[in-house]
Order: sequence, then C-alpha cells, then structure tokens
Amino acid sequence: MNNINIFISSTCYDLAQIRVDISEFINNSGHNPILSEFENFPITPELNTIENCIKIVKDNADILVLIVGNRYGSIIDNGKSITNNEFLVAKKKGIPIFCFIDKTTLNALSFWRKNKEGDFSDIVDNTQIFEFIDDIRNNSKIWTFPFDKAQDIISTLKIQLSYLFKDSLKAKNKIDEKISDFFQLNLSDKALKIIIEENTMFEYMFLAQVFVDEIQKNEFLKNDIEYSILTEPKHTVNDLNDIPIWAGERLATAQNLIGGFSSLVNDALIKFLNEPGKPADLKGLYYVALKYSQLYKSLLNWSIETKSTYIDEEYNHIKMDLSELILKPSEQIWNFPFRIKEQLKQAKEKVLNGEKDISLEFKLTLEMDENVLDRVNANTRELGNLMM
Repeated sequence: MNNINIFISSTCYDLAQIRVDISEFINNSGHNPILSEFENFPITPELNTIENCIKIVKDNADILVLIVGNRYGSIIDNGKSITNNEFLVAKKKGIPIFCFIDKTTLNALSFWRKNKEGDFSDIVDNTQIFEFIDDIRNNSKIWTFPFDKAQDIISTLKIQLSYLFKDSLKAKNKIDEKISDFFQLNLSDKALKIIIEENTMFEYMFLAQVFVDEIQKNEFLKNDIEYSILTEPKHTVNDLNDIPIWAGERLATAQNLIGGFSSLVNDALIKFLNEPGKPADLKGLYYVALKYSQLYKSLLNWSIETKSTYIDEEYNHIKMDLSELILKPSEQIWNFPFRIKEQLKQAKEKVLNGEKDISLEFKLTLEMDENVLDRVNANTRELGNLMM
C-alpha cells in the first residue's frame, strides 16, 4: 500500500486521548497513522523503545505531526527528550512537520524568557520544554499552531494536508512539464527540488547536491578502507621477479585514476558550468558527479585489491605501502563535494545579502604521499637488483 505515513510525535500518557483522536482522523482520511503505543507500530526487536521510535521516523515517516503539551518527557543520553529527538530526525530528513503547542505552555513561554530561573513547575514538568519550543520557532523556523483540544489540531491538519496535497500536484505537473525522465529516474528528491524551484544559484546548488548524493553512495566502501576490510585475493604474485612488475602496474593504474579526477573537475566541470550568464548543462553536471563517484569507487577498490593481493610474506611491506599511496588523495576526493557544497551555501547567502563580488574555487589538486611513494620505488628497485 502507498498510504502516506504520518508519525504522531508527543509524550504519550498526558496526551493519550488527543493521540487517539488524531489517529482516527488520519485513518479516516485514508492515511496511515504511526503511534508508538499502537499494536501496528513496526518494531525492530533488537532495538529498544527509543531506538525504534527514532528508526521509524527516519525510515518510514512521510509527515511528522509534533504535539507539545506541558510535559517535556523522558530525557535520553544526548540530554534531549524522545520527542525532541524525533523532531530533529524529521527535520534532518526534510519531511513536512506540523507542530502544535498547548496554549497554556505557549502563554508561559514569554514569562520564562524574562525569568529563566523562575519556578514553572505548576505549568510544565521541565523548563527544557521552553528551550525546545524556542528552538522550533526561532532556530528551525517551523510554523507552530496553538491548541486547546484535539479538534483544534484536526481542523488545522485538514487545511494543511489539503495545501500540501495541492502543492504536490503543482510539483508533479511541473516535474512532468520541465524535468526529463532521465532526471526523474536518477536524481534524489533534493536535487529534483532544486531544479524545480530554480532559486538563486540553482545550477550551482544542483551541482553541489548531486556531487554529495553520488559520493555518499561509497561511504560503506570508504569504511572498508578505514577498517582494513579485505576481500579474497584477485591477484597472486608467486614469482619474486614479478613483484616489481606488479607494483609498477598497480602504481600506473592508481596514477591514471587520480589523473582522471583532475580532467573531470578542472576541465569537464568548467565546461558544463558554462560562461557566466549562460545556462549550465545540468546533464553534464550530473555526469561529472556520477563519474567522480565511479572513479572514487574504483580507487577504493584498487586499494582493497592491492592490499588483498597474495605475495611472499617477506615482501608484504611493498603491497602495504602501495595501498597507502591513495589514502591522502582519497580523503581529498571525499571531502571535495562537501567543501563545494559549503562554499556554495556561503556564496548564496552573500548573494541574497546583496553582495556582488563572489568568488568560487572549484579546482581539485590531488597529491600522493611522497614519502610512501619513495619507499615503494626504493623497495621495488632493491628487489629488482636482488633478482639480477
């Protein structure tokens, strides 16, 4: 079933009836309410209650309905309540959040701001609830709705879900009209949204998003390198005379891969961005991001294959040094898309603030560790001399 999953986030016991009423409304509207106290709440047995709630928001929730009453709730290891953490996960995920705050708690907020050391125990169980509300309204810029009873929340949700549905129809029409099937099939929702909205610097922001989207697909492989997870040997070098030849071939392959990044970023990327005032080639930018990720994956696999190669144990240090050659450039390659995204985020803020002198730096310079390279060359030469 493709019903919309609407997660109800709040403390449970004090708002039990409100949660039931809202669940019935969501269910009667044809959507799927997710509440932790209901028997249809999906759980992962090896996780505790808190971990399950966070996981469901992250993996299943399409919309979060956040209800803040007068109880902050149980605090977990990071110093925040379960509800607070559910909100942070939903915010990071980027799903719609509709926040409702009890009127009594909301009215006390202004008094708390003036006297944060005051006694508010007759209103709330923990003054952290005021900090939570402040964060929602001021830092997170989430619109909040006051409520007295469940019907207030239900009436607002009817209107807001209708607006959301209308916006979704507009977005779908715009996608069908403007976005090719190629992009619809290959891009993340965040990248598609950038193309659809065409906000300030959207072509650059699109580049940053697809760069990060594609490189993150290799995060687990990156972890394999970090924790030395090896594979069954693809290469076996039994003859000592072949070790210098094998090492030379591996080194040449790594240098070719690293050279590919330079051509891709310093040549192709500049071409596809085009001259100022001319539209960028979005498909070309996506090509750069995709090929960049593929080259990175090849480089990581090169390291794993090199380290997994079977050679005489006495000469293991040669293959270990070889595999380490790409550690420095691979870190630079991983960081580059995130550096670009942060640079563009700052540049966009400057543009929106009216600044005109904005400079962007997309150059990528990769360097192998010279000390390791010298060791590899010296050891292979020494071995070659011994075989003569």
